[in-house]
Amino acid sequence: MPLNEESHNQKARAMSYQCSRCDSKMEKGFLLEKGDGAVLSSETWVAGEPQKSMLTGVSLKNKTIFDVITFRCIVCGYLDSYALTQKA
Repeated sequence: MPLNEESHNQKARAMSYQCSRCDSKMEKGFLLEKGDGAVLSSETWVAGEPQKSMLTGVSLKNKTIFDVITFRCIVCGYLDSYALTQKA
């Protein structure tokens, strides 16, 4: 079941912002994906195995897709990502 935006924000705020490697502060951000040409988007997570598509490279038909948020440690640079919000 998809989380609404408020639930997503509450879960993100409730997460520990301490690095699991060095116990320093983490900052919220996102990983940038570069598509063909100048297309930019944030990272997503897709359930299941990839299925080839002649048109798009990978078919997303009947796939569950989540937005991904990532936290970066301000000291050691460790990245920690979470897939909390299902895309409609």
